[in-house]
Amino acid sequence: MSSLPILLAPLLAAASAAPADLNLRLTTEATNFSKDFGKRRETTLESTFDLGATKLVMGGSHGRRSYADESYSGYQAKGTAYHDWTDRLSSKTSIGAASNSPVFARRELAQDFSYKLLPNTLVTVGARYANYFGDTDVISWSAGASWYFRGGFASYRFSRHDVDKLGNGVGHLATIRLRDPNGSGHTQAWLSAGTTLHEGEAIGLGNRGNYRGVHVQRVQPIAGPIGVSMGVGRTWYETNAAQYHGTQATIGLAVSGWPRL
Repeated sequence: MSSLPILLAPLLAAASAAPADLNLRLTTEATNFSKDFGKRRETTLESTFDLGATKLVMGGSHGRRSYADESYSGYQAKGTAYHDWTDRLSSKTSIGAASNSPVFARRELAQDFSYKLLPNTLVTVGARYANYFGDTDVISWSAGASWYFRGGFASYRFSRHDVDKLGNGVGHLATIRLRDPNGSGHTQAWLSAGTTLHEGEAIGLGNRGNYRGVHVQRVQPIAGPIGVSMGVGRTWYETNAAQYHGTQATIGLAVSGWPRL
């Protein structure tokens, strides 16, 4: 109970702060799986409120996971609060809830703390709890670091997962972002690998196995406060039952600096 005020402080600060500019982002993500593993579609609308030391992100998603002979649909609501406690210490608190289907985690709570160890180096530790369809619990711990340089940053994060009924697994995620020379947009790439399939696809909780993936995204302003994002990626899965892959495409539209509420 002693940690509850720390977790709630960013949300309370956002609720009591003065009105701020509103940013909106609409994203659609589609994944086609090989063999008979079907498709996944997800559409998310997010609003971001920048309140100075606190940034609040609220979002809602609709997703569908379909196979040749069955299909699942689900909805998710999620809120994330970023807060700068000092010039060096910051936190990220996420809370999510979803309908009872194999599309999203039914409930999730995540907490990260980041510390600026050096002027250009940030270290992060975190924990996450999630409950999936079929009442499967996943508890995760993670640690990583980000290095900021002129024109972008590079980061790495290691995660360890305790998946109910399946045991322990690990995950690795590396990313690099490069800004355009004029600062108008950026390109980002992710490399991922691990031994717990729920990181790549929630419905795969019934199987143990390995995954590895690559994803590239381009964010490009097009006119004033309007920008677009486009991404492509592929993830390869290996389980005791089958080997398959998922090919992903993402497109998004963002509007920043919406009039004050």
